[in-house]
Amino acid sequence: MFSMKKQASTSQEIAASAGLNRVFGEFFNAACVRFAVCFQTNSTAMMLFVGVVLLFGGLAELAVAQGGGPTGSFSEAAFDDELIRNSVANLFKLIEGAFGALVMVIAGIMAIIAAAMGAYRAAVSLVVVAIGAFILRALVSLFFGTDFSEFEAT
Repeated sequence: MFSMKKQASTSQEIAASAGLNRVFGEFFNAACVRFAVCFQTNSTAMMLFVGVVLLFGGLAELAVAQGGGPTGSFSEAAFDDELIRNSVANLFKLIEGAFGALVMVIAGIMAIIAAAMGAYRAAVSLVVVAIGAFILRALVSLFFGTDFSEFEAT
C-alpha cells in the first residue's frame, strides 16, 4: 500500500511538473515572440543604445595598456624600442639614399617603356611611383630628420 501511494504521488508530481513545463514553455515562447517583434520594430533605437553603451563602456582610461584602468598593469618590464628605432632609421636611410634613387630611375624608365608599348595605365602608375619615390626622399628628411645614429646588428 505504501508503494501505491508513493507511485501515485510521483505520477501526480510528474503530471503537475508536465503541466508546469507546458505553461512555462508557452510563456517563454510568447515572451520570445514579443521580444522579436519589439526588436524588429525598434531595432534602430536598440542598436543606437548598444553602440552608446559600448562607446561609454570602453573608455580610454580602461584601455590603456601600460598601467591604466582600474586593475593596472601586471607587467613590470619597461618596453625598450631602440631596436625598432634603429631598424626604421636604416629603412629611412635606404629611402633617402641610393635605393630611393634607384627606385625612382627604374620606375621612370619602365614608365617610358610601358608608354612606348601602349600600356598607358601602367605608364601612369609607374610615373606616380617615380614621382612618389622622388618626393618621399624629401618628405622623410623633412619630417623625420637626417640625424640617425649608425646601427649595425650583431
